[in-house]
Amino acid sequence: MLQYSRKTNGHEPSLASRVTAAPHPMEGRRARQRDAEEASMSLRVVRGLVEAVEQVGVSREELLRSAGLDPTELDNEEASVPRSIVYALCERALDLTDDPAFGLHWCERLHGTAFNPVSHLAAHAATLRQGFESLHRFHRLLNDQPSFRLSEQGDKVTVHCFHLSGASSRMQRFASEMLVSGIIRLIRSFCPQARVDDVSFDYPTPDYHGEYRRVLELVPRFGQPDTLIVFDRALMNAASLHKDEDVHEALRAIAERRILRLMQHSPFTLRVRDLLVEQGPTHPDMDRIARALGLSKRSLRRRLVAEGSSYKAIVKEALAIVAKRYLREKRLTIQETAYEMGFADSSTFHRAFKRWTGNTPGSYRDEHFDQVS
Repeated sequence: MLQYSRKTNGHEPSLASRVTAAPHPMEGRRARQRDAEEASMSLRVVRGLVEAVEQVGVSREELLRSAGLDPTELDNEEASVPRSIVYALCERALDLTDDPAFGLHWCERLHGTAFNPVSHLAAHAATLRQGFESLHRFHRLLNDQPSFRLSEQGDKVTVHCFHLSGASSRMQRFASEMLVSGIIRLIRSFCPQARVDDVSFDYPTPDYHGEYRRVLELVPRFGQPDTLIVFDRALMNAASLHKDEDVHEALRAIAERRILRLMQHSPFTLRVRDLLVEQGPTHPDMDRIARALGLSKRSLRRRLVAEGSSYKAIVKEALAIVAKRYLREKRLTIQETAYEMGFADSSTFHRAFKRWTGNTPGSYRDEHFDQVS
């Protein structure tokens, strides 16, 4: 399930050798597919985990040793590591702390500046809606892939928490605890008396379920089809108690510069793919994507060709990533997934998905949940 980088010449490779790097142009499609599956996460996340285990008496050296990481390498805030390494570190933290509820407790003790500038961007947003928008827009400063999506229907907002591809059931539970408690904490930072209507988890009731009630201050439901948070739509307009437009603008400028630096180190193939995935199941034309990257359409096409790719191939790859994300949400049927993806019927979506991935939607969903279980 979790894959560590192999030792070379008898020595564990350094973090620098495992930082997500641009694939060589000649690696072609297989390299891009590998990168699509093996996303990376910022060292800010690892550093936050290290600080959390230290608070309960576990040394950083003991935690990092399990992944062959040097504590001095944590200083590089803009570096990233494969998410499988982060998963392994989280599972090791669960073992070392002997705390099955560590995901809940980490978020409970989390300092408001732990994931800056993203944390401060959300805190200093004018409204909760702007806070969520900041989390969505700048998620790449922490994680290549978004961890949730919002849907608004009637007078309710639903936060759909995504499954982590390649994660064990224990790691998925840990991540769900962190994400759900973090989002509820964000909502209540805007409106301390906010009432969350429903919290559902897609795994069985854990032995320590009383901690959920204490930390979340509500009674969640377990064994549900999906991990969801439902709350009143009016809360999206709640004003921040720490609202500061000047600070927010300054932080946003910092975040935008950091995003730009991250993108400059990535091949154009991955930059285009990430922009397309952020758009969801839409088909932005190449002109718009080129403008977003500060290029002409002709220049972008030339750069993609130099990397052994094409815009058409990347669109297919991005659509496959988005479709897989929807299929991992057990709440959606395949017919509903087809609709979300913009298809008129499930048979057309079935053919498209098989063309993109070589697999059928049903088989992909069955294989994914077999791996999770």
